[in-house]
Amino acid sequence: MKAKDVKKLAEDLRENYNTRDPFKLAERFGIRVVVSEMLPVDRKAYTIKSDNYPTIIIINGRYERRSQMVLCAHELGHALLHSDDINNFAVTSKNAFRNVEYEANLFAVSLLFNESDFNIKVLNMSNYLLKQVLDYNIVVEE
Repeated sequence: MKAKDVKKLAEDLRENYNTRDPFKLAERFGIRVVVSEMLPVDRKAYTIKSDNYPTIIIINGRYERRSQMVLCAHELGHALLHSDDINNFAVTSKNAFRNVEYEANLFAVSLLFNESDFNIKVLNMSNYLLKQVLDYNIVVEE
């Protein structure tokens, strides 16, 4: 999918459903979101897609609510943008900078933020910069 289409999808969802809340959007699409305190801190979130079952997003409950929103937005990007041929989206050193991660990061930033929040156009941001914006907003609960 082209970057401008990913950005437009996120903006259209925000506008059509009148929310930036990825938890509410996931619910609208029949995607189950589970917040679990059982995950190790380094496992922030992941998405499971499989045939004949609803898509599930698992969010680490050890993170603050704002962090959970960011993680959910990123995983919602995977759930909506990426096909079932990749069925477990977990960031690893091998896929951290692959296109699927760029698209999920772009989706999350476009959903959660306004372009006017930045001094650069969102489509001009590298995956590294998109990830930095998201990571800045992820904090482990004390």
